[in-house]
Order: sequence, then C-alpha cells, then structure tokens
Amino acid sequence: MTIEQHISDHVGTIILARPPVNALNAEMMRALIAALADMDANADVRAIIITGKGRCFSAGVDLKEHLHALESDGDGPIALGAELYQALLGGRKPTIAAINGAALGAGLGIAASCCILVASEKAVFGLPEIKVGMLGGARHAMRLLGHSAVNRMLLTGHQLTAQEMVRRGAIEAALPDDEVTPYARRIAQEIAAQDPRAVELARAGLAQVEDLGVLDGYRLEMQAASELARAPEARDAMRRFVEKRR
Repeated sequence: MTIEQHISDHVGTIILARPPVNALNAEMMRALIAALADMDANADVRAIIITGKGRCFSAGVDLKEHLHALESDGDGPIALGAELYQALLGGRKPTIAAINGAALGAGLGIAASCCILVASEKAVFGLPEIKVGMLGGARHAMRLLGHSAVNRMLLTGHQLTAQEMVRRGAIEAALPDDEVTPYARRIAQEIAAQDPRAVELARAGLAQVEDLGVLDGYRLEMQAASELARAPEARDAMRRFVEKRR
C-alpha cells in the first residue's frame, strides 16, 4: 500500500506511505489521484490534509522507475504528473500540506499545489532535478517563491529550509515534528466549521483567479458571491451578523 487515508470529523487525511523517502512511482501516483477523487466526492469531507510517512514528505519521482521507462520506451511516473496536479489544483475541497520532512522535486510540486502549507522545522524544499538529468517543478515553485529564488533552485538544485520558507511567506509555520499534523488539523477543522457551500465557491474562485488580472478576478469572485447569496444559509449568516451588530 503506497497511500493511506482516513476521515475524521469532516477532515480527510492522505498519507504518502512509501518509505524511506516516499518516492513517487506510477502505482503511488495513481493511488494518490484516486484518493483525492474519493475525498473530493465524499460529502462528509470538508478539508483534506496531505502528509508523508516517516522522515520525508516526498523526495519526488522514483528515478529508478523513470529511468527504466525511458530505456524501455514505456510511460514512466512523470506521464501521470499532469493528472495528479489537476486533481490537486482542481479539487473542490481545500487541501493542507503537513510537510513532515524534505519536499523535493515532485514532492515540492504536491506541496505547492495545496492551499495551505505547514512544515516541520527540519523540512527542506528544493528542485534537485538538474543534478540527475531531469527538469521540472519551476512553475509550481513560482506559486510560493519569487523570480530569483526559483531560478536559483532550478538552475543549481539549491534548497531552502523551512525557516527560510516562513521568512519568505511561502509557508504558514515551521514547527517541531510532533506539532505539524495537529497544527494542520486545527486549520482543517476551522475550515470544516464554515458553510460548506461558501468554502467550495471560495476554493473554486481561488483556483481560477491566480491566472487572471485583478479586474477579471474580481468579477469572477463577485459571480461566486452572487451565487452564494442565493443560498438561505448565506442570508441567515448575514442576518445573524446584522442582528448581532444591532
């Protein structure tokens, strides 16, 4: 089993479980795509935590399997990359990366595709592909970091510590190992306590406005706000706020 998953109190947890470094082979990527789809379709799940088993979040694509695919003219794990990132970026449920250790290459891609990121203080982040005859991950890193940092990571394999990622505003917190998942779970439960329809519309809007200009993004969000306002639950929330103010 390369993926473990469970649901508790409206929070789904997906664990990358292929120790020692949770390298992503094709089997694991298919299992992760399926787990994301299952939780996205489950009405009881309102937020999803993704973490790794052991000392590493994920060291990226399984290089041994990738090389074998190249030498046998087959499809290696990277052929599933676009489908995996679509499942992460296009899902209806907010995702929280609880980064328990190194997030490298495709591991960084998975983390960067989540909505909220928290990490162990021992975690490191990087794109080491250039050192092993591969490329990729820059566009994902651009969601977290600026121009110079991404270029340095991609062109040299330079890694950043969790503390540096916090300083740059790329992740929420760098914590002791035993505090990472509880911290992520508190955020997930805070999301789960909100109106599910409002969260779903906000999540969809956030997924789309990233590639839009300011005005186009605002118009899209206002369309979502208008749709939400037609729901009785949203109007009840407005009334409660107004009556409390009175």
